[in-house]
Amino acid sequence: MSLRERLARTLHAAGLRIAGEPGGRAANVLTGLLGLGRIELCTNPSCTDCAPAPTTR
Repeated sequence: MSLRERLARTLHAAGLRIAGEPGGRAANVLTGLLGLGRIELCTNPSCTDCAPAPTTR
């Protein structure tokens, strides 16, 4: 993971933790202005990249 991505993810996580979804949006604006990129959260439960791994028993 690059330093830019790590910074963007850290800021986004902090924004979400502090203020929820509005904080995540604010962090995306900030990271976009700094040229670090944006973090998009996928809410599609069938997405193979984002869906939780199936549990086995």
